[in-house]
Amino acid sequence: MPKIEVELSPDLNDRLMNFVLKSRGTLYIQRSDVVVEAIKEYLDRNERKARRAHGQ
Repeated sequence: MPKIEVELSPDLNDRLMNFVLKSRGTLYIQRSDVVVEAIKEYLDRNERKARRAHGQ
């Protein structure tokens, strides 16, 4: 599976960790799962807009 590397601001990292802890619990801390889900949701919402903007 391909991997990507990103740098998060301290604020965004804190928000991500807090979200993971609240949504997945302290025993199930999987940031990468949350990030993958967030990217998928973002693309699902925005791919159609990009295609329309580029006449596809």
